[in-house]
Amino acid sequence: MTYIFIGGLRFEIVRENIHEYGLMRFDERQIVISSNVTDPSVCMTTLRHEMMHAALEIAGISHMRRYDEEPIVRAIENLFFPAWDAINNQTLNLTSP
Repeated sequence: MTYIFIGGLRFEIVRENIHEYGLMRFDERQIVISSNVTDPSVCMTTLRHEMMHAALEIAGISHMRRYDEEPIVRAIENLFFPAWDAINNQTLNLTSP
């Protein structure tokens, strides 16, 4: 099983047959990468995209009534990039199930 931590929360990385490239299931603490995506570079780009969704959700930005740039920048800087840096130099097993 592969997992990452974002803002102290553990997210399992799973492969499933989905139509999208990826999706983030916050309540289940899962990041899903489509099993149809086989290129490692596309897998990592998709993972990074879904990790950003998770970081913004953890920061509460998804609950904001108006756009405010500073909380978004702080969420990416303090939640997303530390999580990304922690896995960027690792070899993740993102092979299809």
